[in-house]
Amino acid sequence: MPSDFQLYGKILERPALRFDFALPKAVYQTAYGGLGIFGPYDKNLLSGAAINCVILYHQPNGQAAQRLKESLISGIERFPGFSRMFRMNIANLDLIPVASETPKGFDAAVTQVMKANYDLAFVIVMQSYGSNPVYASVKSRLLASGIPSQFVQASRFQSPSSQLQWVIANMALSSYAKVGGTPWVISAPDRPEIVLGISRALDKNKKVIVGFTTVFKHNGDYILAYSKSPVTTWGEYEEGLEALVRDALEEYAKREQAPQTVVLHFHKRTGRKEVNAVTRAIDSVKPTVQYALLHLNSYSGCRLFDTSDMTHVPYAGLQVRMSSRQSLLLLDGRSQRASRPFIGTPTVLEITMDKSSTMNVDEFPRLVEQVYNFSSVNWRGFNARSIPVTINYSYLIAQLLGELESIETWNTIVTNGKLTDKAWFL
Repeated sequence: MPSDFQLYGKILERPALRFDFALPKAVYQTAYGGLGIFGPYDKNLLSGAAINCVILYHQPNGQAAQRLKESLISGIERFPGFSRMFRMNIANLDLIPVASETPKGFDAAVTQVMKANYDLAFVIVMQSYGSNPVYASVKSRLLASGIPSQFVQASRFQSPSSQLQWVIANMALSSYAKVGGTPWVISAPDRPEIVLGISRALDKNKKVIVGFTTVFKHNGDYILAYSKSPVTTWGEYEEGLEALVRDALEEYAKREQAPQTVVLHFHKRTGRKEVNAVTRAIDSVKPTVQYALLHLNSYSGCRLFDTSDMTHVPYAGLQVRMSSRQSLLLLDGRSQRASRPFIGTPTVLEITMDKSSTMNVDEFPRLVEQVYNFSSVNWRGFNARSIPVTINYSYLIAQLLGELESIETWNTIVTNGKLTDKAWFL
């Protein structure tokens, strides 16, 4: 390394969060506090909306089911209840016991839920999700019918109220997003720009490739997830990727005003053919649009340390500029607001702007900041890890794909129009 080589870094500030579609001043620094004061971002857009929910549980877990129902409706400790926090009424919250905690034991109850067309199903189980065959069976069948679900282990309800309140609050948050709500967004100046997260995954048998994209507004407002039928070769995938991105952009244009700029986040190692497929898709939809292709590598070989602190852990938001097109970013780390002594070594996100981008490279610092801001729009829980939603949602979709009963189930899910604009994978 040359002796005159220098790196430039700065600490990015956590963005303020916005909690009202119509009021730009409805902002707050923390998600829980902002929801308590203002309610969710889209409360006026969903005014008068009510949802029908159901709780499925094995009969020995009846006490847990009752406690879940009471906590969601009436609240628990500091959590005020679903309707009070999210300004969305629960019209019905039915309890349906099942014969046994097996796929067969849940069969009749799931059929009943599908026929009744509930908006959301809570499922109480004893075993952890990964080792429980009920999870894949029930979730697959419900999603194929357009019904998102929220699983929770029965042991959680043995916790004292001081702990259970946060379990319920996190469940309520992800549930609101699963039924199509937008809890909060980033407080950012209006900009005719959208952000696409592009990724791919293999099915659990590692035989077919599934490509998918998630679409957000510039402020992190989730719009839709789009996918295509799986393919068996990389050539087919690269060819299908062009159609996937084109269809997602066209679907967005049906819902919102066409953007002037498009930012694409790739979080898998991307070949030149994939990049070319994406650029052809954008050009075919709107040749005049400016776009930036960002490679988000969470497996960087670089590490960042702060020798001025005894922990050597830098502040969260540290950005180190490597070149005009490459930066390192810490999504987590020490906090300037509170002491966090047991953080460990934060993962470095390596961000590179592809040379195929038509957006001016001077925009790169803003786009890096946007990546950091997107780590504050994680609706999986109030204490969810700091990770940009474009990466996180891609990870969650890929994880769910590996848990479904069959790839045919995936095809049914992605062609079900009821789920397109809901964060059903949270």
